[in-house]
Amino acid sequence: MRRLLLSLVLLGVTQAQAAEPVRIAVAANLLPVMEQIAKDYQQQTGAQVQLAGGSSGAFFEQIQRGAPFDLFYSADAVRPDKLAAAGTGAAARTYACGRLALWVPLAAPKLDALPAGKIAIAQPDTAPYGKAALQTLERSGQLDALKPRLVYAQDIGQTFQFVTTGHAPSGFVALSQLTAAKTPTAQYVQVDAKLYDPLVQKRVLLAKGERQAAAEAFLAFFDAQHETLRAAGYALPGEVDCAAD
Repeated sequence: MRRLLLSLVLLGVTQAQAAEPVRIAVAANLLPVMEQIAKDYQQQTGAQVQLAGGSSGAFFEQIQRGAPFDLFYSADAVRPDKLAAAGTGAAARTYACGRLALWVPLAAPKLDALPAGKIAIAQPDTAPYGKAALQTLERSGQLDALKPRLVYAQDIGQTFQFVTTGHAPSGFVALSQLTAAKTPTAQYVQVDAKLYDPLVQKRVLLAKGERQAAAEAFLAFFDAQHETLRAAGYALPGEVDCAAD
């Protein structure tokens, strides 16, 4: 009887562990498409996924302090590489390269003729798309003139909100956000990739032990979503504007 009860308890523990969601930290630019991929994964496999969207820099700090994420999809390559080098994570790989866009909902989107008022960008110290926006203004020779008008959001998600709500009449956002929102193409223009460093985006496996298999299963599913990522506005590893590892 005791042996039976122990077996039942162990079975219950195993089932509870299997039912636990894969916890994924997702850079804000990727969140809209990741939500769709996670939904498809859950429908096809029955496995649960828990997403948290935000700044890559903020997630990096949280993970270093022990935040219990199983996977981290960053908006850059540096942070996943650092986590892998430190032994906190493993298998850091490029999953896509992002593209920057200038969004001006109420005027013609021209980089050399931005409308009056604030210009929203993500915080360049923690958000790779914010850094790319700053590089764009610097390399186009406009940074000194426009710097007083810049308003900094905590991540690219909040940058999108600033423009959506009219807090800023223009802003530099991820092309993937505009694609996901079905934004009219007349409202934005893709920024010339020569004006900013490549937005190489890597993911890193953080899960260990009994959680690793579930995380790897999601990785395999995500890595097969080439057309979904391409349609969302990303370049894929090996393409002209996205070097492979």
